[in-house]
Amino acid sequence: MCFSAEASFIVSGTLFVVGITTIRKTVYSKDFPVALIPFIFAIQQLVEGLLWISLSHNGTAQSQFWLSNIYGVFIGIIWPLFAPFAVYQAETDNIRRKIIALIGVAGLGLAIYTAIGLADEPIIAGIIHHSINYKHHVSGYQLVIILYLLATCVPFIFSSYKHLYLAGIIIMAGFFVAYFTYLETFASVWCFFAAIASAFIYFYFVHRIKKPLIPIS
Repeated sequence: MCFSAEASFIVSGTLFVVGITTIRKTVYSKDFPVALIPFIFAIQQLVEGLLWISLSHNGTAQSQFWLSNIYGVFIGIIWPLFAPFAVYQAETDNIRRKIIALIGVAGLGLAIYTAIGLADEPIIAGIIHHSINYKHHVSGYQLVIILYLLATCVPFIFSSYKHLYLAGIIIMAGFFVAYFTYLETFASVWCFFAAIASAFIYFYFVHRIKKPLIPIS
């Protein structure tokens, strides 16, 4: 499978449209964080598209440094924090909310760990087998990857809303495919698939409009 700047820009542009449409369909303020997910992925893919150009055309070391580490912030800080928060905000079942909140604590710990790691050792990016490899030493990698799966995918699985649950299943499936097939470039490949899967969130809002949680008087 070949990835490129063009692929990242196409996904980014599509998700900007999906993201804006999704935000406009938001009825309840507590759903707004979920509505932002495709839009945030659009920005992330735009950053990677620019990084592709910089790496492919001998861009400056400074531009590669900033683009690589901004992408790292999305992967290791924003998503472990934002995914549990967004699903928690949308959820109405108290037991599910408590479980998602506990997952959010794990996400917070992972985000802090990543922030310290990036400050100590910035990411270095390079192209391997038509994908981008983000080189960064991670102590206890297996534990970190489990916590990452927990923080970014599992909250959706615990959602009581069908379309968020299905989005979580798709994102998790992409996680395992990327991990076992593209290990060296896992971060790039999985986020590419997760970005595409995030468009599925649009259907959550279509469903919410047809069957609102709170009857409109």
